[in-house]
Amino acid sequence: MIEEQTVQDDEQRKRRMYRQGTSPWSLHADLPLGVNFCVWVLQRDGLAVPPFARHPPGDGSLQALGLDAGLWLSWFTETVIGQRSPANPSLARLGTPILQQRLQDLWQRYLPGAEDWRWSSIEKVREILSSPEEPSQLWDDLLPFQRSLPEMRIFCVQYPHVVSFVVPPVSVVLGFNEASRSSSEARRHILQAAEKLSRQRE
Repeated sequence: MIEEQTVQDDEQRKRRMYRQGTSPWSLHADLPLGVNFCVWVLQRDGLAVPPFARHPPGDGSLQALGLDAGLWLSWFTETVIGQRSPANPSLARLGTPILQQRLQDLWQRYLPGAEDWRWSSIEKVREILSSPEEPSQLWDDLLPFQRSLPEMRIFCVQYPHVVSFVVPPVSVVLGFNEASRSSSEARRHILQAAEKLSRQRE
């Protein structure tokens, strides 16, 4: 009973710390253009790599140049964890020189619309992280994972459906669009990702 009360007291203290802006644990959310570019490329080409496998067929032009699921997944994962520059696909050493050049060309075509997407999606991300009805609900739900995860990073990308992809040690890529009706579904994906990341660190 004493131990249970101690845990409850600790969780209440963390909630107070969060609301006072002094918690040592951090939850980061971002709309990174580089990570989003990887998913944009996937949709443009039509290549399906779970969980990003629910978009319409594309033109297949990158697959014709050698892009496949394994190659894309390696590029995507390393872009998320920052081992390759997310802002310049020519640095990714992805496949053949012809494929790299094609990605560089697409990057230039992608950028103008991507900036608009990022600015227009900020409010949706805020809605996912902190609903007006329960502004600290997501934080409270993540409390059980804060002992095993030093932090959590959420990278939001544009996708027709709500999907999530875990990238250890502390990251999750969350796909959604502005028309996504339920922010609670996105929060559910975040909690599932936190649980998976936490298990992998045990």
